[in-house]
Amino acid sequence: MELGLSGRVALVTGASSGIGFSIASELVREGAAVFVASRSLPRVQQAVEKLRGVRPGAVVHGKVADLTDESQIKDLVSQINKTSPAHIIVINTGGPPAGSTLELTTADWDRGYSELLRSALLLTQLTVPAMKENGWGRILIVTSTSAREVMPFLPISSTFRAGLSAWTKGLAKEVGRYGILVNNLLPGPTNTTRLQELLKKSPSFLQSITEQMAVGRIGEPEEIGRVAAFLCSAANSFVTGTDVLVDGGYTCAL
Repeated sequence: MELGLSGRVALVTGASSGIGFSIASELVREGAAVFVASRSLPRVQQAVEKLRGVRPGAVVHGKVADLTDESQIKDLVSQINKTSPAHIIVINTGGPPAGSTLELTTADWDRGYSELLRSALLLTQLTVPAMKENGWGRILIVTSTSAREVMPFLPISSTFRAGLSAWTKGLAKEVGRYGILVNNLLPGPTNTTRLQELLKKSPSFLQSITEQMAVGRIGEPEEIGRVAAFLCSAANSFVTGTDVLVDGGYTCAL
């Protein structure tokens, strides 16, 4: 399938590893010029080097940005605009602290809001005007199945990711007639560093997860990346304002 991404400019945050890196890799493979952003300069540099090897002549740039810092978000978009405004933004962030609802501090909740929800609000406010002018745009928020099904000890994740589902629905209604499509991508258990850290704490966790997966295994970041690339492409012309589960049948909620 021709995705029509050649010549498009994409920003992918949290792209130095894991799902974010795999999404960036698929976009590069399909011909997009990609800006990758992450908090760590060495990790950004490593990601850029790897991504430039994905396709001959690949255009990849790296930027350092902490999505809890408004000034860094504004600087990130400003730097991209000097080359070309982004046609595609993929907002991918780290997971918030785990804990029980009452044990987590208000500072934990404030950071969760800033990282998961406020960052998406600000990034879209800064990039949508140019998308409207171009008459084309794709916005993809990488969230989690916790937006659909509350997970024990992940109340911050569930609360703000569910909020993103509502926000996406409203934004899609506002910008769809300008050729801009907005969706949430909800990965299930995926073979990332974060999951491996959880498995070290509880080796039985992997068995518990795989038993709940319809396909009998956890996902690989590349499998998430391929779905993301489609949602960000010209081949997707009718999917907007929705949550797209990529979870191997893990989620039980309807």
